[in-house]
Amino acid sequence: MSVITRFPLVSSNAVFSAALLVLAALLALITPTQGWAHTSLTTSAPANGQTVTSVSQLNLEFGAPLRLMRVSLKNAAGQEVALNFKRSATAQARFVVPTNAPLAPASYQVFWMGMADDGHKIEGDFGFIVNPIAVAVTAEPATATAMAMFSGLEHTAAPTVLEFHAALKAGDKQAVVRLLASDVVIFEGGGVECSRDEYQSHHMAADMAYLQHMSTTTVEHHVRVQGDSAV
Repeated sequence: MSVITRFPLVSSNAVFSAALLVLAALLALITPTQGWAHTSLTTSAPANGQTVTSVSQLNLEFGAPLRLMRVSLKNAAGQEVALNFKRSATAQARFVVPTNAPLAPASYQVFWMGMADDGHKIEGDFGFIVNPIAVAVTAEPATATAMAMFSGLEHTAAPTVLEFHAALKAGDKQAVVRLLASDVVIFEGGGVECSRDEYQSHHMAADMAYLQHMSTTTVEHHVRVQGDSAV
């Protein structure tokens, strides 16, 4: 984006004074930034944008020691996920933050805030995806054929579908209802159920009972997103 600004005519002394003020302001901005850069998050596990099969802890490593004051985790719906986090009393460069339970399949965002030795507040965030079917890709040689069987799993629709299937198999009625829209349309057994309430009162219990006795393996999974729809 281009920005064009018009300045009034001023004397050369005024221009020189203005230039000194601008230079001083730039130095004030640049100097602390260089110090903060060394204290920024250098690596994490899971890494930013990574898809992993399971997560039971968060690992954060910084470029310089700091006191980690806050770490929070939210799922794709913006809901807070409980962590076993305690503020650090002393400065250190590496931190391990356990989750209270293994994370369910979904996309997640981590938000952190720390205090550097000079008292400046430093904060940032990163995201990752928990997707159990990634095992099918990483457990085999990374051939073109194997990779072609899975695509688009970085979209939030993929872990949402996995979470829905897992809830059905676990018999978790509340999770199934939460993941379905009220006006969902479900095609099943040659018939159509035109709402969440209709599915809940008809086929949901049967689907749960059926899946509890089934052992399944995902051999192919693709997600295609167009506008506000995902297939």
